[in-house]
Amino acid sequence: MNNRKIDKRDIIPGFKAIMPLNICDIEPIHRKQAISQHENDIKMYTKYQSELSPRLRYENTIKRIQKIHENDYNAAAKRKEDAKCQQMLR
Repeated sequence: MNNRKIDKRDIIPGFKAIMPLNICDIEPIHRKQAISQHENDIKMYTKYQSELSPRLRYENTIKRIQKIHENDYNAAAKRKEDAKCQQMLR
């Protein structure tokens, strides 16, 4: 492992359930192959998702749950803020 600073050019974006690829620790001679494999993985994932029924796709399962969690968090924060305001009024 080298200790150089990570540059944004060293991160190849992911796609939905596929995480980004960090190529800074990959030997330069293997980077092209790693990037190619990463792009191929994204294509295979996209094809696989398109074959699933809509209710089983990533955006309709994981993304939906993440949105529910986000809404719950926001509602809890609002309740906490409202309670704090009510306490200040008393």
